[in-house]
Amino acid sequence: MTFILSTAALLLGPIIYAVAGEHRISRRLLDGLIVVSIGFIIVAHIIPAALQEAGNLAIVVILLGIAFPMLLERLFRKASDTAHLVIVALAAFGLLTHALVDGVALLPESGTGLAHAIILHRLPVGMALWWAVRPNFGITISIIVFSLVILATAAGYLIGETIMEIADMRTIAMFQAFVAGSLIHVVIFGVRHHHD
Repeated sequence: MTFILSTAALLLGPIIYAVAGEHRISRRLLDGLIVVSIGFIIVAHIIPAALQEAGNLAIVVILLGIAFPMLLERLFRKASDTAHLVIVALAAFGLLTHALVDGVALLPESGTGLAHAIILHRLPVGMALWWAVRPNFGITISIIVFSLVILATAAGYLIGETIMEIADMRTIAMFQAFVAGSLIHVVIFGVRHHHD
């Protein structure tokens, strides 16, 4: 069920972006609601559990999780500026890796708080993907990107249970810390932003 909800949220992103694009206030209200909800889940559930299981090392992993989306964004920005094939391939690989991680995070073993945060964060991801890909690469490429993200998420969801069975509690906590870091990025910087 969490996979279906996350897919629906991802696909709802472009629709909301198109509708809310005409109404700046409604888009800001939606962004604010998503950011507050994700922030609460991260602070109240995910980070305390990660710190309890993994200790201070979880803080380092959270920081790596925050940095990961920044790297992806820089690759996408460079790709749209230069249209260089290698940069596009790296950005696509990073995006699909992130979607794979999201798929694993949607499993019940990852915790319901993490799954709810992933579902909520898929709305701004869908909006941001549409905003970044469609104007630069067109509708056909946008559809392909969304399809690949959904397939990568499905793969993570399907093989994630095996990964979770093998992993110990400390590894799961580190994984949750990394995902929490990437969600903190959304909370701090919002959907469309510059890090300057």
